[in-house]
Amino acid sequence: MSILCVKDFTKRYSKTLAVNSISFEVKKGEIVGFVGKNGAGKSTTIRAITNMIFPTGGEITVNGLDAQADAKKIKEFLSYMPSDSEFYDGVKVKDLFKFAAGFSQNGIEKANELSLYFELDTERKVRELSLGNKKKVSIICALIKKSDIIILDEPTSGLDPLMQEKFFEIILKRRDEGATVFLSSHNLSEIEKYCDRVIIIKDGKIVKTLDMKSVAKELGQHVYCLTKDGKEADFDYNGDINELIAQLASLDIEKLEIRPKTIEEEFIQYYKDGAENE
Repeated sequence: MSILCVKDFTKRYSKTLAVNSISFEVKKGEIVGFVGKNGAGKSTTIRAITNMIFPTGGEITVNGLDAQADAKKIKEFLSYMPSDSEFYDGVKVKDLFKFAAGFSQNGIEKANELSLYFELDTERKVRELSLGNKKKVSIICALIKKSDIIILDEPTSGLDPLMQEKFFEIILKRRDEGATVFLSSHNLSEIEKYCDRVIIIKDGKIVKTLDMKSVAKELGQHVYCLTKDGKEADFDYNGDINELIAQLASLDIEKLEIRPKTIEEEFIQYYKDGAENE
């Protein structure tokens, strides 16, 4: 069952075509990554899903409801975290959470629980927080409410590696409890590790949708070889590994590396100029 449907969504700003008639669906209980270069159209699409901006064309539905006409009802079961959040500098974190908690049941208890989990000092004012701690505030505000759908735009930028891992522990738990998660990120390794599917957008158009389990099986090996006379070979290999070893055995090898090709390397091909749509 698809809980998020984007059909022929187009967004134009004056003469600039930011997103060009894209379509995709997100099924209930999935974690779906949305990746692409800066300016590819990720945030524009997310803001349209959350009714922060209005489409030039196409339609977006969330759990069968129109993202524009039914925006108020959708907000009852959807949580959204923007890539950049602005808070009043002079407000203490605990007071900010007290306000945010008023929109959900047991909100204060959940805010306190998440603050301890993310090691955030709620007695400090917003102006006193580092970039990473401000990001934690945004995350906690988005996760106070137990939502059916969680939309996250660059949620881990600014977090240290430990906090990134703790963040995804929470996200995986929410997914296991039935939530659907749609997130954009430039951290391709975390997309590879945690997402069920990935949608790649380039220049305002969807160029590929990858199922992470199946694509991992198809990638094959990456081989690097340096011979003692200084010749190098650096290539991907999808054939029988025994045949590869037999071919390499005839060489006078100085250095050899054979490793599984990563999905991150596959992503990069779609970031580069000249990558072909498939």
